[in-house]
Amino acid sequence: MPKKALVRSMAIWNAVKNASEFGIFLPERTLDWSHVVKRKNEIIGRFVGGKGPYLEKMGVDLVMGEARFVSPQEIEVSGQRYKAQRFLIGVGSESVIPSIEGVEHGITSKELLFMEKLPESMVVIGGGIIGMEFGHVFASAGTRVTVVQRADRVLMTEDVESSRIIEEVSRKRGMDILLSCNVQKITAEGERKTVHVTTQDGDKAVEAEVVLLATGRKPAIQGLGLDAAGVEYTDRGIKVNDYLQTTSESIYAAGDSIGGYMFTPIAAKQAQVAVRNALKGNHQKPDYQYMTRAIFTLPPIGSVGLTEEEAKKQGIDIAVGKLPYAHSGTAILLGETEGHFKVIVDRNTRRIVGGHFVGQDADELIHLITVAIKGNLTIDDFVDIIPVHPTLAESLIEFLRGIR
Repeated sequence: MPKKALVRSMAIWNAVKNASEFGIFLPERTLDWSHVVKRKNEIIGRFVGGKGPYLEKMGVDLVMGEARFVSPQEIEVSGQRYKAQRFLIGVGSESVIPSIEGVEHGITSKELLFMEKLPESMVVIGGGIIGMEFGHVFASAGTRVTVVQRADRVLMTEDVESSRIIEEVSRKRGMDILLSCNVQKITAEGERKTVHVTTQDGDKAVEAEVVLLATGRKPAIQGLGLDAAGVEYTDRGIKVNDYLQTTSESIYAAGDSIGGYMFTPIAAKQAQVAVRNALKGNHQKPDYQYMTRAIFTLPPIGSVGLTEEEAKKQGIDIAVGKLPYAHSGTAILLGETEGHFKVIVDRNTRRIVGGHFVGQDADELIHLITVAIKGNLTIDDFVDIIPVHPTLAESLIEFLRGIR
């Protein structure tokens, strides 16, 4: 939520910068970054502030403090002990701090969220979700951004073409993307930092005001006393069975604490399943088949189901349909022509097995594909739908009808 608030502000700012295209001329355009951060804080305060009263209304006792297990049936918080028949661990995750000389000169995404002064320049170490989302936010605000990525493309978890589109858009926005390279060290002189990088073309030194460490997240399970509770774990998270039960019969775990998919909706779904199993017995397993993902770059990415590469590996005879936003009348009308719709279809059944969108409202439109996959719809089922004109959904539905 905090990051999405910044993304929204930058989406509005980008629209302001392009206002003349729509006949709107703004002689004085001003971005006040401190106000952007203030708005984000107010929104988060509104959400967090309402949680306590809601929990009390639901009859939940809220205890603030750091908890640790002293046995499988008992925890300790600030010297007070609490016993229960069942426990659910949902402690979330924290930033991975890479083993780089001079890493103390970098900051994490948590620290960046509260930075009220807009940096002139920034090096982002890591071209994954966190790195690219923050990179786009700050590049839109006017910060000179360099992304340093070890792999040969950004956003390695996404469809290859989605990744390439975002890379192209990033460069167009003035971001420098360094691929297939390694960070050797970070040095500092006064307020200036230098990231020393080994690239395919040799060594390179990139100076910046801020260095963001965006090399991933890890389960925040240190200090929980898991050994005392008989809960097994690794660096990747708490070990659970298919029912989200740990190796201690009375303890369940969900969300980032078990590793795997570190997305808020997944954590919420896992928590629902874990609580149900803890109270009523192990009967339900979390189903990730219909997991819809979004990456809030500018423009965003929306994904669900199999990628083209995954479908081929499974031996599915596929048809791949693509519609560039630039070929959509509505996208042209909106002035949002970056990106594309990409849909993977099983030729034999005509059913949709995957969708990968990049572009305006991709994070919203992708849910249409999720419903289609869940409902076992074929692309022929879209023939009789009469969509609203002119909308991006109309462009998508008409495109689906034509996949062969």
